[in-house]
Amino acid sequence: MNREHPSTMTDLDERDFNPCTKDGWFALAEAAARTRPPTIGIEELAAMPRTQRLRHNHARALWHANLGPIRTPGVDAVFAALDEIVGSNRQDGDKVKPAAVLDALPGLGKTTTAMAFGRAFHRDQIDLYGPHVDTCDGAWQRVPVVYLGLTSNTTMRSLNAMLCRFFGLPGVNRGNAEVLAHRAAECVAACKARLIIVDDVHFLDVNRRDGREVANHFKWLANTFPVTFLFVGVGLRARGLLDEGFTGADAALSQTARRWNVLTLEPFEIRSGAGRRTWQKLLLGIERDLVLAQAHRGMVARDLADYLFARSSGHFASLMSLIGRGCYRAIKSGAEALSVDLLDGVRIDEAAETARGELQAALKAGLLSTQSSRPGRATTGQQRKGAA
Repeated sequence: MNREHPSTMTDLDERDFNPCTKDGWFALAEAAARTRPPTIGIEELAAMPRTQRLRHNHARALWHANLGPIRTPGVDAVFAALDEIVGSNRQDGDKVKPAAVLDALPGLGKTTTAMAFGRAFHRDQIDLYGPHVDTCDGAWQRVPVVYLGLTSNTTMRSLNAMLCRFFGLPGVNRGNAEVLAHRAAECVAACKARLIIVDDVHFLDVNRRDGREVANHFKWLANTFPVTFLFVGVGLRARGLLDEGFTGADAALSQTARRWNVLTLEPFEIRSGAGRRTWQKLLLGIERDLVLAQAHRGMVARDLADYLFARSSGHFASLMSLIGRGCYRAIKSGAEALSVDLLDGVRIDEAAETARGELQAALKAGLLSTQSSRPGRATTGQQRKGAA
């Protein structure tokens, strides 16, 4: 490994991407991977001049805070499905392209997965077609992906303004919803956009007039824009977005349910052998990426496997918060390794903390296990201990 000296590293700050603008999306999609800080022994670390050690620790904090995206089997399955949907959506302009929906519980990596797919798709499109689109009135920048984040007060006009603002069009505060929609449509067509990611769709309330208007407007956009839409949110089916607010027999009237292909991400589970193997592989991947002077093989994937599942309740965001904050504490305290005692002092999200007690009790009683042996059966070590 190239042990770049910490004092020469330049990747020492957060990358302030705003993916809701074209320039911000390009910065995110085309950013180089972060440089992993070198692993330095505890004695060498202690001998460093103060400023040099501060820079090294700062670089490690940034590295640990930005681990991933980690390609779990669930993420791989979503990637494969999205690739199939987007890749086969080659219909001519007179046909509607089916949309994809990523609908899952909070904290499972929906947005991270959607943006990672969008980033890969962006790069593939630029490599395939080049950075510019030659048109009769000159060359336009190719913009393969558009990213929008909805708010709790999104209206049809504000949605169209978001589209115009993404492309940097002037006068987004002027004009009605129809004018802004047609301006956005011209940019989408001219820049050869092929994927529009709409995040936080659960903010739409189809029981309110504005929510119904925006949901219906998505159908118009799908009819007008030559793109695949990827909608991301929580509980979209339960919120009535798939059936457009129709109930009972009237639900058959919904066009959305026929056009939206629903994908999901599940929490990690350890009740099945496949689930336990997936959890182990995830922890091994995380363990390999940690830069701590006292880290050792098995520190995460063996010694902390049960503990981390209980603390995170199998939710990816909770797990990564615990790992990131734990590493920060390990560096700040000088422990330079993760342990149960150290992580017990780290507070994470309330949902994970609430679920912690029940999971810890089940793991301690042997009703659950992250190891390859089946839960409920004592391991060899436990059997020996019982016999003694």
